[in-house]
Amino acid sequence: MRKILIILLSCVPLLNGCAHNKSLQEKFTTLKGVDYSKFSDMSIVNRKGVYFITYRGSTYKIKRSVLTKKISSVEMAFSKDTNILLTKEDTNYIEQALKSFDKIKVLALSVDEKGNVLLSLPWYDRCTYHFLRLSSSSTLEDIKKQHYQNFEDNWYMNKECSER
Repeated sequence: MRKILIILLSCVPLLNGCAHNKSLQEKFTTLKGVDYSKFSDMSIVNRKGVYFITYRGSTYKIKRSVLTKKISSVEMAFSKDTNILLTKEDTNYIEQALKSFDKIKVLALSVDEKGNVLLSLPWYDRCTYHFLRLSSSSTLEDIKKQHYQNFEDNWYMNKECSER
């Protein structure tokens, strides 16, 4: 019985490895079709279930309920100031943005006031792919991203890999 259990447990990583069949190009195609206007002038980074959101010039550390996905706590990130001035409308707007953010399954998303979109996507090859969509009024030089390479149309990419 013990040998069977050991064999089964050793096969689990192999089964898990087969679950990642979606290619980077397929994921990019999905990301390319997203409407990012709802994230205008906003930045969201997910760090193990804690969201760092830059909204209206301030950065907030936001935690959500695992079950309801409602915001359970809001703090000013990188500050000891505990006075949080988010209106109910702001809180609802951020909750909706987080729901949309969760659907696209990226590590980080940022949309500036000109409509430039920056996405960070960790991938199975131990690399993080940074996709940048330039608005028609911007150039790589304007936003200091000359190291990005053209990927498709007005989308650019930069790839960072960790050492093995």
